[in-house]
Amino acid sequence: MVSKIDCHTHIGKYNDVEWSSEFAPWNRVTPEVLIKFLDDLGVDKAILLPTYSWDIKNKLPTERVIDICNEYPDRLLPFCVVEVREEGLENKLIKYRDMGCLGVGEHTSKIEIDHKLNRRLYRACGRLELPILIHMAISPSDEYGALDTPELEGLERVLEEFSDVDFIMHGPGWWRAISARIEDPMEPYPTGKIEEPGRVVELLEDYDNVYGDLSARSGYNALSRDLEFARTFLRRFNRKLLYGTDMECFFRPEHSLMALLDENLTEGERENIYYKNVKKLLKI
Repeated sequence: MVSKIDCHTHIGKYNDVEWSSEFAPWNRVTPEVLIKFLDDLGVDKAILLPTYSWDIKNKLPTERVIDICNEYPDRLLPFCVVEVREEGLENKLIKYRDMGCLGVGEHTSKIEIDHKLNRRLYRACGRLELPILIHMAISPSDEYGALDTPELEGLERVLEEFSDVDFIMHGPGWWRAISARIEDPMEPYPTGKIEEPGRVVELLEDYDNVYGDLSARSGYNALSRDLEFARTFLRRFNRKLLYGTDMECFFRPEHSLMALLDENLTEGERENIYYKNVKKLLKI
């Protein structure tokens, strides 16, 4: 059996933290629920991502993530997050790194991806050798997420300037650009055949420091909208993609990323996406 590491999970209920009932069933996801989810899927380990920014409603601070990961050191890998509009950003990252955090994310501050405050964060990530996982929004009307044009022009500037930082890209603002044709800029989950590869393909091809997080509805939709295109895409970029769920298939059983990977890739390609790529990024 191929080892598996889920690059994108969250917890919504732990000690003094309980997410809003409006965000059910996340408000019932305890560490025990997450571990059972991993067991049921046959996943060995998972990155546990904190949620904190001025924009996001339901928060799980880095300190709680570290506590949880210390309870399950063989199963959970901690990331840390900071709000770029607050002071002391780099000192916080140093503290979290020294407490065992392996990367930064999920970064959700709703400002331009190439804003000077975000660039300050990327600069710190480079100095501390921490990869960063970024949620990309589709517009300022989204609750949270980094902002960019549909053509990802700001992201390209960032990739060029911070070539020493590994960027793991996630969310509708990223995955809609798998196609060059974006008919409705306000649609987070576009459907239909991909007639011409989009900016996601170009950036993955042109920049060594960008990776794709396949988790959530956004990642699954990008693949399932055109399975023929997806097969070629997965094979071509098997060294640039990361398996993850964002717990989506826990709540939407019809989303079977694992089946899609298993049915279309060689064992070596699956190994890269399931665990080798993320191990390389985290240096574990």
